[in-house]
Amino acid sequence: MTDWQRLEQVIKWTGLSTNAFASAIGLKRSENLYQIKRGNNRISKNLAELIAAKYPAVSPAWLLTDQGEMLTEQRSLAGAAPACGIPYYQMDVLRVVAAAETPAPTAHLSLPGFEECTLAALAPAGDLDAALPAGAILLLQPVEPSAMLLPDEIYVVATEDFALLRYLKPDPTTVGGLLLVTRNAARDPLPVRRDQLKKLFLVKGWVVRKVL
Repeated sequence: MTDWQRLEQVIKWTGLSTNAFASAIGLKRSENLYQIKRGNNRISKNLAELIAAKYPAVSPAWLLTDQGEMLTEQRSLAGAAPACGIPYYQMDVLRVVAAAETPAPTAHLSLPGFEECTLAALAPAGDLDAALPAGAILLLQPVEPSAMLLPDEIYVVATEDFALLRYLKPDPTTVGGLLLVTRNAARDPLPVRRDQLKKLFLVKGWVVRKVL
């Protein structure tokens, strides 16, 4: 792997954008990361140490040499497992998806069977007319806007103008058109073209913690 490929793998693991990652590890500017992407710079010892200081689960030796594994097997002094898994944001999922810069995750969730999911966040209150339990943590899998859609499945849809939780149906009146619908027949379907979709996620499942 190239230096950028290793760095990109870590950035994707954190769930952050390149700019947000640079800020998270303490860089004032992200230009050095883009220079690595262009092949002009290598991962320096200082950069590897900054990353490992923020994310102790990441091996600085792997970053520098491509030897071994990205994640170490070491545990922190408190005995906590290394941070890995699905980036979890303790905020409304629509705010996360609509954000210009992905915020730093609150934690990482380890859930076998959901390895394809790249984002977990809270279901918005009242959306989809109670199709989702209140306070549910949604587990999202990214989907290409051109992909075949699954009927009766819930998606998170983001365009330049809005982000919504909706079921998706083909629009019979428009080539490449979709209808965003809810279970409430009183709500009119919202038409949108596939080429307007900036982000699309399939809700693969959700986690609910009962308050007892």
